[in-house]
Amino acid sequence: MTLISHIENTLGQLEQGWSFRESSSPVQVVRFRNQPFDGVVTYVTLGLSNVLLSMPKGREVRQELVFTAYETFSAEEVASFMLSFCDYILARSQALLRGDVVGPSASLIPNVAVNSVYVSIPILFDESFSTYKESSPHTVMVWLIPLLKEEADFVKTNGWSQFEDLLERENPDLMELNRESTVQ
Repeated sequence: MTLISHIENTLGQLEQGWSFRESSSPVQVVRFRNQPFDGVVTYVTLGLSNVLLSMPKGREVRQELVFTAYETFSAEEVASFMLSFCDYILARSQALLRGDVVGPSASLIPNVAVNSVYVSIPILFDESFSTYKESSPHTVMVWLIPLLKEEADFVKTNGWSQFEDLLERENPDLMELNRESTVQ
């Protein structure tokens, strides 16, 4: 089974894709409508996993990124954010680990409140989606959860376990890029 088949087994047929024409980056972004819910678009990178990324203790992993947002947000702008984020990952050559926070910085896409991402496992989808086992090493699907500055600061201060407990209690709409902060 190919990586794209693995992704399509969970998300259905891909609808559209983007890449940077002027970039030498091997990464594309593809989108799937109405996944995991009606009115939500899931974006997934393809090609990031062609590069081995370093982990602690000398280990290596392959990764692809997953991002979900309501379809009201510009698909081109989300794809551009993801492609730029992949360039950042490739320049570092470091894998993203569960609980990592990148940001805050500028808004992820123009005219939205979220300005950071939190790294997690893609619990919105079937558990089999999270790892593609046909590659060596396995390819891990990494869910980028959009955060506001206060949330990013909370994770950095209190740790990822407390933040995930907060997400469970508050149950914020993580597909809404202009939502209120879960941190009071």
